[in-house]
Amino acid sequence: MKKPGLNEDFICRIWEDRSNYNDLKTLNGERVEVIEFGVKNFDAGPDYKNAKVKIEDIVYAGSIEIHRTVKDWYLHNHKGDNKYNDVILHVVFYEDESGENSLHPKVKKSRSIPTVILSEHLSRSVHEIWKEIINNPSPAFKLPCYPQNASVVHTVKTGWISSLGLERLKIKTDRIRSNLEELSSDIRKRSHWEKILFQFICESLGYSKNKVQFLILSGRTDPDYIRKREFSLTGIDSLLFGLAGFLYDLNYKDRYITELKAHWQNINSELKKERMDKSEWNFFRLRPPNFPTLRIAYASGVLYDIINRNLLKDIIGIFENGSKVKKELEDRFMEIRVSSYWNHHYNFGKISAKETNIIGKERITDIIVNVILPMVYLYSEYFDKNSLKNRAENFYRKEKQKSGGNEVIRVMEKQIEVKVRSISEEQGLIQLHNNYCVNGKCSECEIGKIVFSNEKVKEPLRIILY
Repeated sequence: MKKPGLNEDFICRIWEDRSNYNDLKTLNGERVEVIEFGVKNFDAGPDYKNAKVKIEDIVYAGSIEIHRTVKDWYLHNHKGDNKYNDVILHVVFYEDESGENSLHPKVKKSRSIPTVILSEHLSRSVHEIWKEIINNPSPAFKLPCYPQNASVVHTVKTGWISSLGLERLKIKTDRIRSNLEELSSDIRKRSHWEKILFQFICESLGYSKNKVQFLILSGRTDPDYIRKREFSLTGIDSLLFGLAGFLYDLNYKDRYITELKAHWQNINSELKKERMDKSEWNFFRLRPPNFPTLRIAYASGVLYDIINRNLLKDIIGIFENGSKVKKELEDRFMEIRVSSYWNHHYNFGKISAKETNIIGKERITDIIVNVILPMVYLYSEYFDKNSLKNRAENFYRKEKQKSGGNEVIRVMEKQIEVKVRSISEEQGLIQLHNNYCVNGKCSECEIGKIVFSNEKVKEPLRIILY
């Protein structure tokens, strides 16, 4: 998987949140404990002043410097700079591609500085952390072109954002296409589309903290197996919770759990699928309504509807014939039922104080935008349904979307001085942020080209604050 092009301010955000990493060690294998992060330095010199760290049994006080790799210390000419003489810890994110990590950074007096490669100690994947940070900018977030972009003609901005909306739709469509083609060369078969639909809905249900886990679970789930054996909803629950590892060593006793365990015992030996460990699922910092157990219960309902109630056909039909496409899609996903147990529980043996809301309209909207729309668009291309393709495009461009839908959109709207009016424009702003602003592609951005027309446009990335 491609490494995200993280800049130093972004790495600082990762560094400042202790939950992102654990068991820090230097290149020499020495244990590192951060006692005080220090104060962020926005002037020349090290990134953090007045920090305090414990390396093995010795406590050091001084500055901390952040870089992408070890060699950046030398590329930035810190060795001969007196401002860096009090650096006590060098934190880099990636190992040098050349493998020259043995080249320890030194200050002017040739004192070697302990170095930590942060990516080797992450508590979760860098892509999960990256996604969480870009979706939750700090109050200091600042685009490279702000506030100079105020001079750019408004129609240039909106035209660029509109084209990026289509770019983002194509990226989502191509990803679904790739997964379909990996599944089979005969991608016109309905069951393949249904399997991919289930997998991508599961990914959306996983949020950032359980996305990978849901992809693993859905990848081990075979709708054809379920269809042939005519599983009930409880049977599908048993399959998913069993594969997810939640039924192993489950000691709570009630009728529903007994049924799940009995069914799982009957099918486990013939499935020949590796079971996940329930410890792989993240509950930490999630509200009970977002617990993976509730999401798996809803995924089970989705799979039941795919197999028994023609969910895919209904989705296509809504786009082809619906007069209020978004509302009809929302209603269709809201009517997906789950086992009654999950109406009053958020985890096994954990009763809810009030009836649980299995899924909300915001999550359904995410599924529509990120899964249903690109899948329908791809479906229209594969089966030469021009009318369906036109309706999908029209929905994308004209369906109203609430301005300031999340923190990223609010910041982007304010600093670029635009207002989101449609799904396409919202997705265009996200594409601009994630693929251009964050990665420093100012020279490829129609706004950046104008703002930095007389400058080297790669440098402004340094002033992005997260």
